[in-house]
Amino acid sequence: MLVGCCWGSPALAAPSSLAGPAQVSPQLVRDSDSERFSLAEARQRLEAIAEAMRSIRLCNRPNCRYRDIAVDVWPVDISIPNGGAEPFYEGSIDAIIDRPSGSLDKAHYRLQFRQGRWQLLGGEEVSDVSSFFFEGDTYEVFSAYGTRSHKAKLADASSNLRVGYRELYYRVFDQGQERLH
Repeated sequence: MLVGCCWGSPALAAPSSLAGPAQVSPQLVRDSDSERFSLAEARQRLEAIAEAMRSIRLCNRPNCRYRDIAVDVWPVDISIPNGGAEPFYEGSIDAIIDRPSGSLDKAHYRLQFRQGRWQLLGGEEVSDVSSFFFEGDTYEVFSAYGTRSHKAKLADASSNLRVGYRELYYRVFDQGQERLH
C-alpha cells in the first residue's frame, strides 16, 4: 500500500498566492536571559501554530478544516556532533482534515525548533484518492487515478491545489519559518 511505504518519507506541497499571514506566536517569555528556550515555551508556541491551523479552510465548504489537531514536542539530544548548539527541539503536528471524502483524510507535519523559531520541514497528507508528500517548499502527489507521481515547487503549483501544507507554509508560517512578533 502506498500510504504504508511512504508515510514519513521526504518530498512534497502546493502554491502560494495566499492572503495575509496568520498571527500565531505568543509573546516570547524566557525562563532565563540565555538564548535557550524551555520545552514548555517551545510547546506553547507549537500549540499556538496548531490553533492558527483551525482557521484554515481547505475547500469551499465552511466545515472543510483541520480537526482533532495534536502536537508533540521533544528535546533533541544536545550531545550530537554539531556542538550541542541547534536544534533544541523537534515536533510534530497530526490532524484529521475534514473535507468531502470517502474516508478520513489525515495530515502529519514534521517541525524543528532552530534559532529561536519553529521551521516546517515537511509532512504528508493522505486521502482516499491521493497522497501528498512535502519536503520544505516541494511537494509530490500520488493519485489513485494515475500511474505516475507529480513533483513540483509550492510556488509553482496552480491555485486550485488545496492542500493544508501550502496554507501552513505561506499563511501560518512565513515560507516555512515561524512568524515572530
